[in-house]
Amino acid sequence: MMTIAFTTFKEAVRKKLFLLVGILTFIYLSLFTIIVHFYVKDMNNNSFGNTIQIMEVASQLISVLGFYFSSMLVALLTIVASVSAISSEVENGTIHSIITKPIKRYEYILGKYIGLGILSGVYAALLFILVILITKVQGLPVTDTMEMSGLVKGMGFFILQPLVILSLAIFGSSSLKSLTNGIIVVSIYILGLIGSMMEQIGSIIKNDSLYKFGILSSLISPFDLIYRKMLSVVFSGVIISNPMTGGLDSGTTSPSIWMMFYIGIYLVGLLILAVLKFNKRDIS
Repeated sequence: MMTIAFTTFKEAVRKKLFLLVGILTFIYLSLFTIIVHFYVKDMNNNSFGNTIQIMEVASQLISVLGFYFSSMLVALLTIVASVSAISSEVENGTIHSIITKPIKRYEYILGKYIGLGILSGVYAALLFILVILITKVQGLPVTDTMEMSGLVKGMGFFILQPLVILSLAIFGSSSLKSLTNGIIVVSIYILGLIGSMMEQIGSIIKNDSLYKFGILSSLISPFDLIYRKMLSVVFSGVIISNPMTGGLDSGTTSPSIWMMFYIGIYLVGLLILAVLKFNKRDIS
């Protein structure tokens, strides 16, 4: 199993798509650094007219946007690295040289998950730390509210998000073609973003239909819930939970412990289904 994991990790790193994501990450972090730099500069020059509330909200928004787009980059890396992890080897026939060895099919599936999970987890942890360092070193006011315990828990949830996405992609790759799986995984991920926005808008304007649609979509695509849980432990007080709504999180609370329990079942359940599906798949 660990041999499969190690091989999968090396193959993913060698792909040109990994290099592309690395370039995008560098560009993103550079732009984020510039934004934080000019905000802090304007703040120190009293460009906000000594309005403390405006400075706090703006500082908070910048930090949340940093995490928000970082989570999207992590999701991008996870999806492009995993949607064809199994299906491509079935389609080109290389699966035969692997399965004929004394390796059980469940070990093959779990090895793929572990290898890609390490890659996604390391990348997520690195991005999380860099966003914190950029804001902290340049003196963004919101960093004063951050506590070490919250940052450690927050990084754990930030790493959890790509692991859950990966379980969905591995399940799809075990039974579908690469292109079909890619379209489905991306669609489900986008559904989660839209659903989270609808849930928060529905909560703010007291529209029950929008709110229920958001809840339902979160059950299918719970990835944004993990992001919101991460924010709730990193920051204290009222925050902007989803910058796509453009408003404060006045009506939406942090995901409950039961929802996080559901996410755990979601992750493990998809891996079990992937094993069961791949065991029945004809790879001849």
